[in-house]
Amino acid sequence: MVRGVIRLTLWLVVLGLLVLIVSWVALDPGYAVTSEVRIAAPPEKVWPELTDVNQWCRWMRGLDRCATVSGTGREVGSVVRANVYTGFEGLDITIELIEVTPLTRLRYRIGGGPQDGMISNFEMRAGPDGRSTRVHWSESQTLTGVWGPLMAVALRSLVTTHHDESLNTLKFRLERAI
Repeated sequence: MVRGVIRLTLWLVVLGLLVLIVSWVALDPGYAVTSEVRIAAPPEKVWPELTDVNQWCRWMRGLDRCATVSGTGREVGSVVRANVYTGFEGLDITIELIEVTPLTRLRYRIGGGPQDGMISNFEMRAGPDGRSTRVHWSESQTLTGVWGPLMAVALRSLVTTHHDESLNTLKFRLERAI
């Protein structure tokens, strides 16, 4: 019985090391994701929703309890503390606005959690008729550490799903208000 447990433990350790070695060699430690949606609302209606970080809790999947720490939550330098529900527990993060180009682009940096230091972008373009808006959300990150490549694989699909669902919620919210 004891020999069986020892043998199983050794096999699991060897398998774990093999997975780590293969992930270091075969997997990229970074990820890049992009999501895009066309919203049947003019840029003037979409921009306030994108640029008020305090309102992100209304449409961004998993984001809860947004509270401004500095600034108004709309201009460069603003910092908002938020809680992200991960499916298991809440995770406190900060969101800092690092670039705001009116009606065009918003860049922010995440502080805390597995995406600490990650920079994300929202870019907006008016549709040809001026009554619709295309919103493009992108982010990329390189993860370090022993588990970096495996975390990148897991985060890539999670972040893509998060972005797609959040943008569709924003779309529904804004189109319903028209």
